[in-house]
Amino acid sequence: MYVNVENVNFAYDKKPILHDINFGMNKGEITGLIGPNGAGKSTMLKLMIKKMKPNNGKIIIGDNNIFSIKRENNPVTFIPDIPVYYEELTVWEHLQFIKALYPENSVTVDSLIREFNLNQHLNKIPSALSKGTLQKLMIALALLRQYDVLLADEPFNGLDPAQTYKLKNTLKNLKKQDKTILISTHLLSLAEDFCGRYIFLYDGRIVEQGTKAEILQKQQMNKETSLEQIYMSLIGEGEHYAGVQKTVMCE
Repeated sequence: MYVNVENVNFAYDKKPILHDINFGMNKGEITGLIGPNGAGKSTMLKLMIKKMKPNNGKIIIGDNNIFSIKRENNPVTFIPDIPVYYEELTVWEHLQFIKALYPENSVTVDSLIREFNLNQHLNKIPSALSKGTLQKLMIALALLRQYDVLLADEPFNGLDPAQTYKLKNTLKNLKKQDKTILISTHLLSLAEDFCGRYIFLYDGRIVEQGTKAEILQKQQMNKETSLEQIYMSLIGEGEHYAGVQKTVMCE
C-alpha cells in the first residue's frame, strides 16, 4: 500500500472523535470514505493534511510518516469542504499564484480554465462566485499543486449534474495517472459510480472496508446489494443513517 493509516486515534477537548483507524490505499486507486455527517470523515482528512495531529498512531505515505515530510515535499493536495481563498485576489490571480508555487506540475492554468468553464469568472473575486463555481475553483487550485495523493472532502457539494459528471471523469483520469485518491462523501450512489474501494465510517469507527465484492462476501450478501443497503445493514436502520443520502444520476 502507498498510503497506510495505522492505529490512529483522535480526541478533541477530551471527546473521542476517531477510534483505532486502520486502512491502506494503493496508487492508481479511488477510495470512498463513506459515512453520515458527524461520522469523523472530515477529521480523518484533516489529520492526513497535517492540519491536526492524532493522539496516537501513524499516517504513512510511501515510506515516510507525514509529520516528518517537509512542507515543500508534501505529496498531498486537498479539496476542502469549506472553500479557502484570499478575498482580495481574483480567480485568475488565485490560479496564477498557485501555479507559481508549483511550476513543475505539468497541468496548465489554461487547461483547468477550460475544463471547469472558469473563463467568464476570471476577473471576479471568490465571494462574487456562485457556490458551484467557487467549488470548481477549489478543485482547480488543488489540481495545480504537485501531488501524488488527492484528498477531497465532499467535493461534489454545490455542483450541478453536468459539473458532477465532469468531476467524475477528472477523477477517473487522475486514477489512470497513478494518483492515490480518497473521497469523503455521504452520497452513496455517486461513490459507487467511480470508487474502487470503500471505507465505511460510523461514529468515529471503521465498520467495514474493501472492494464492494470483498464486502459483499464478508457480509454474505447478494451481489445485487447496493452500497446503500450494505451501509444500512452495517449500522442499523432508522435514525442512525440520517445524513447518508441516495442520489439518482441521469446522464
